[in-house]
Amino acid sequence: MKVFFSGPRDGQLDTYLQASALMFVKFISKELNINRLRTNIHVKFHHKLFVDNSHSEGLCESVDSRNFIIDVALYGNWMSTLAHELVHVKQFARGELTENLQYWKGKDHSETKYWDQPWEKEARRLQVQLMTKYMKSFEV
Repeated sequence: MKVFFSGPRDGQLDTYLQASALMFVKFISKELNINRLRTNIHVKFHHKLFVDNSHSEGLCESVDSRNFIIDVALYGNWMSTLAHELVHVKQFARGELTENLQYWKGKDHSETKYWDQPWEKEARRLQVQLMTKYMKSFEV
């Protein structure tokens, strides 16, 4: 797994933020068992509250089965958002979710409402569990 980071100012990212994000991505990817996959993940940080007009704090795009782009808004809980989007990387990379967001584990969900989509339910549930585990890893 290779991880690339970029920021809003000509791609420049604060060194502390980049180090924190890399440490976090490595932890989460190990927990999701995707750390050994041959994937390229490009994490783009945005100095905004939302990354698009739909009021999303994060987005995950599957370019193909090995290349992913994650957009994360910094003016929120970027770590929780990044954990959520990394769950989507796992779903795409493992073939659980199709790139067009229609099939989940072979079942058609084209008519399923956003909040009821099984991949979103899993991502919301796991982001909480992953964040809790990450924070506990710093306890003495």
